[in-house]
Amino acid sequence: MKKLIIYGIFIVIVVFIINVMYFSLHISNVAIINLNGIITESKANQLIKEIKKAKNDDSIKAVLFKIDSPGGEACSSQRIYLALKKLSQKKPVVALIKTIGASGAYFSACGADKIVAYPTSTVGSIGVIFETLNFSQLAKRLGLSLFVVKTGPVKDVGNPFRQPTEKDKKMIKSLIGNIYEQFLSAVSKSRNIPIKKLKNIADGSVFTGEQALKLKLIDSVGGEKAAEKYIKKMAHIKKITFENISERKSLASNILNTISYLETLHILSRPTVKAIYQ
Repeated sequence: MKKLIIYGIFIVIVVFIINVMYFSLHISNVAIINLNGIITESKANQLIKEIKKAKNDDSIKAVLFKIDSPGGEACSSQRIYLALKKLSQKKPVVALIKTIGASGAYFSACGADKIVAYPTSTVGSIGVIFETLNFSQLAKRLGLSLFVVKTGPVKDVGNPFRQPTEKDKKMIKSLIGNIYEQFLSAVSKSRNIPIKKLKNIADGSVFTGEQALKLKLIDSVGGEKAAEKYIKKMAHIKKITFENISERKSLASNILNTISYLETLHILSRPTVKAIYQ
């Protein structure tokens, strides 16, 4: 019995030493952060948390920001862009557009030092949209109405029970126009493209990776290999060891995913300013 205990302790010590040696020899030096699906407030909060984690981890020398998203809420997209921009001042950041990186997702990508895609990736859709359901005609036929008390003529802009007025349209146009200019400014500075020239393609159009490269919206169509090449050069790394710093699946993260899904349905239906390719 005594021998078995000694053998057991010996095995535990050996396993512990092996684990220590393994992890000491396999220290991750590049973090992977994933942006998948429609950008919502909760998704932006989670991504910004991961970006800060990568920024504060001294073992992480660079970040690979993988994108597969059509965009989403304009403000949430801008928040991710600003967080990446701040991270890029401390560590190299390369954005990799997989299947799609459009509108708000492309806005976010502009916070990176380099943007890489595949030849057939969908890129661009630089623009802003405001949309809401309007069933005023149906409500009229059914004899339905909404009682509203408001302090100004445009306070209930987007009210689905009434037709939008010229004042409504003017205000919304001013709103999305200002956000559009902020989007343009971010792309212009990131990609070193003059605003005047950028406006020729920033009409909501999408492009393949090959087309986007010619328009200077991205740096390469070499996919993950090109992204790794940029990282090695900028971070002075000979061998890359990736770490996906997205939080492990747990009850809490599953709840957050459910909230994000419900949020996605909500932003697609409510009056809101979106930077999204639909």
